[in-house]
Amino acid sequence: MEDLEETPFLKGKLTVFQPKKSFRFGIDSVLLANFVTLKPKEKIAEFCAGSGVISFITLLRFPKVKVYLLELEELYLEALKKGIEKNSFKERAFPVRGDVLNPPFKPGYFDVIFSNPPYFKKESGRISPFERNNLARRETKFDLKIFLKKVSSLLKIGGRFYLIFTAFRLAELIYALKEAHLEPKVLRLIHSYPGDEARLVLIKAIKGAREEIRILPPLFIYLGKSKEYSEEVKKYLNFTSESSF
Repeated sequence: MEDLEETPFLKGKLTVFQPKKSFRFGIDSVLLANFVTLKPKEKIAEFCAGSGVISFITLLRFPKVKVYLLELEELYLEALKKGIEKNSFKERAFPVRGDVLNPPFKPGYFDVIFSNPPYFKKESGRISPFERNNLARRETKFDLKIFLKKVSSLLKIGGRFYLIFTAFRLAELIYALKEAHLEPKVLRLIHSYPGDEARLVLIKAIKGAREEIRILPPLFIYLGKSKEYSEEVKKYLNFTSESSF
């Protein structure tokens, strides 16, 4: 089994364990974790949890919530267990081995699900020599429509789904969400820097809601081509109180 690397994060407020060679989390995980809004006593899950960084940040942001982390790969399950132990989340984070196509939860169980699903179709782009990279980046196990229908089946009516996805498939994503009875309610486009086209999109969808959507101001990762982080992203990475609540 591939070795795991201990990665201090958020100025040492968090430790994440991730593979040394194959797929590692990126800034998109941080952006999603800071887009999610949670309440105490809600039933919450992350699907395709990977190393757990998204859930771990939400647990820091919302100290009274608990989260189930669904993951299929043994290496990432080991990373989750190590991260939960290291960050003292044992009473609030519960790793669950399971497949998105056959999740071990009852229909309509969750109030909130969030996920950073694979961005690319199975046949698109260059294939990685690391199978975990292909699973994380491409729809090798399931396609977008099937994934969203599974998410919808596990949400209560009025339940919320948060995700980050490639902006290049936004039209397809919105269509698939609506087809799964997950109505897009809040949308925010993510750009590398001002003047650049949108690269990613954050969406909050609500199961069974009426049609109406808020388009938030764009989020810029960098100030410009120099790749200095924007003030908003700096706040996320420094985990200031302003970015946390």
